[in-house]
Amino acid sequence: MCDVDCGSETVGMVKRVLEWKKKDAEGSKKLWDSLQSCNEALAEKLTSGATLGEFEEAFAAIGERIREMGTKSGVPIEPPEQTELLDAVTKGVKGVAGGVVPGAGGYDAIVLLVKDDEETLSEIEDFLKKWSLVKKSNVKLLGTRGELEGARKEDASKYGELVK
Repeated sequence: MCDVDCGSETVGMVKRVLEWKKKDAEGSKKLWDSLQSCNEALAEKLTSGATLGEFEEAFAAIGERIREMGTKSGVPIEPPEQTELLDAVTKGVKGVAGGVVPGAGGYDAIVLLVKDDEETLSEIEDFLKKWSLVKKSNVKLLGTRGELEGARKEDASKYGELVK
């Protein structure tokens, strides 16, 4: 996950997307269903053991639907700046399979599917430092990872005085 030093107003964005869905129920459902199919195709690749190079088409299809949804709803779900960053990091770092703008979208973050090794993470960090300098922005890699464990009980004492 990469933090992008901007921000979006999620509540307002979601409200506008829901208004578009209501105004164009048939068209929005068709697009929503198409996006769901693309997400399922990506999930199939993830569960089938596909290699990093086999994800490009799946991420491209998802991005296309998300950008179309943004255009039709008037909401920057995947703004051009985020598309540019996603494309550049995917093409510029060998261990990156692709990525998306998470949640309601906007300018806050991107999520990448990457090879989980120190070399790839180091290359991503270097790429983002250069990107930030050239684009006069502040994009940085966050120390987050996907987990397969599910919900678990945490020991609150590990988190110090703020938890009490």
